[in-house]
Amino acid sequence: MSKLVLLSDLYFESNHELNQRILSLFNSDQPSIGYVPSCSDPDRRYFEHTRRYYNQLGIETINYYDLDLEYEENRFNTIFETDAIHLSGGNTFYFLSLLQKRNAMGLLRSYVHKGGILIGVSAGSILTTPTIEIAGYGKDADENQVGLMDKQALALVDFEFAPHWDESDEALDSLRDYALANATTVYACKDGGGVVIDGEVTELYGDVRLIN
Repeated sequence: MSKLVLLSDLYFESNHELNQRILSLFNSDQPSIGYVPSCSDPDRRYFEHTRRYYNQLGIETINYYDLDLEYEENRFNTIFETDAIHLSGGNTFYFLSLLQKRNAMGLLRSYVHKGGILIGVSAGSILTTPTIEIAGYGKDADENQVGLMDKQALALVDFEFAPHWDESDEALDSLRDYALANATTVYACKDGGGVVIDGEVTELYGDVRLIN
């Protein structure tokens, strides 16, 4: 039974109900989280922000696992011993290219199917869906600077995810066009909100809109 959390952003003044729901997914009193950046974070700037977020929830053990410039295969493989894996925000195309390059896609799917929790933020959330096509759509689209051809993602859910929704009707209309053109379902999520999948149940927190 899959346990997934799709977040638009990491807000410290976030949804208390959502934070408590994330905590409830863990079976351990002292859970561990493996953090995977979308590209190398040599100063650990984004990692530290994420570490503080989890620390405020009472989770102390957050470790950094690099797929890019600091990649070490033996070290990375130990991430699958953690209670949860956190996929960061960033450029979705580059992130997916790293996962493909390191042959991590199947490993992540297996981890989730065996009960591991997968938490995505922005690009990391898009990676849980069937395709990252939506990352290249709209006015704030990611650039496909790596020339990625295979945009198939983890397909752990049957919908697509649009983070950073600005609450405008214009954005919703644009996403409706996308959903219609691609025969898909999209959740538009405002920063501070999220989607939690616990087995067969999909729960919405904060301002999230279903578009199909």
